[in-house]
Amino acid sequence: MSNKISELYIVGPTASGKSALAMSVAEQLNGEIVCADSQTVRRQLDIGTAKPPKADQEKIKHHMVDIIEPFEDFSVATFKSLARKCIDEIMNKEKLPVIVGGSGMYIDSLFYDYAIGEQKTNYDKSELEQLSVNELQKIIRSNSWPMPENSRNPRHLIGVIMRGGQVNHDMGEADIHKLIVGLLPSDEVLKQRISERTELMFSEGIVEETRLLIEKYGELPKKMDAIAYPIVSRYVEGSITLDEAKEQLRRGDWQYARKQKAWFKRNPHIAWFETQKDAREFIIQTMNKN
Repeated sequence: MSNKISELYIVGPTASGKSALAMSVAEQLNGEIVCADSQTVRRQLDIGTAKPPKADQEKIKHHMVDIIEPFEDFSVATFKSLARKCIDEIMNKEKLPVIVGGSGMYIDSLFYDYAIGEQKTNYDKSELEQLSVNELQKIIRSNSWPMPENSRNPRHLIGVIMRGGQVNHDMGEADIHKLIVGLLPSDEVLKQRISERTELMFSEGIVEETRLLIEKYGELPKKMDAIAYPIVSRYVEGSITLDEAKEQLRRGDWQYARKQKAWFKRNPHIAWFETQKDAREFIIQTMNKN
């Protein structure tokens, strides 16, 4: 059986540079990109999710972008099913699937080929939606189920309950046909990039994007995975200043980056690099050996 690598995974915390690395590698290795991100799947959420620019999407085909409505429910199981089809289509064209993202469960579901069920319990979803975060966490703990990556997000908590905790979190053997590489700049560099990206979001029009969402959908959901919009909506409403909004966004992204780092550090198969240059050289050398 051939040991040829047929799937490349690029992971890391927000603002680590993984998207730029994926573009560079996909160009050189005749690849197409599959985005493993819980927010870039959503239409209209562009600036606040740091969605791949249209120019990049025109240059290299991107999959799993803009496929659902902004606030539509979207499970890990659904992601895995759709993404797997994209990966198979890319390989059928004799191209390299480059799976890139920071949503840990999305990456793990593909890399470890988890068997993920949809509804496995008798809980009523509408009733669960009325419970607080603490009450949802209590249900999960009482059943000895694993907490989701974002343990403060009601939608993620409800997902665990509705699946009856059925998600295999064990780090098993790595598939020899899959290569996974992680980008992890120093904390100082990461904080600086997060700060720069925050400024870029506001200069590119995150305030106007948020206003349009509010005008179209009314009050935004109180809990959103995309960190930017609830914060910017408070600025739009006048409850915080522009400087406060920027600082809250920087702090929120840094807290999220720390959670992402902790999640990915569990995976012993990831080859970690501090710079895009070193990661790219490793990927190219490894792929050329096949």
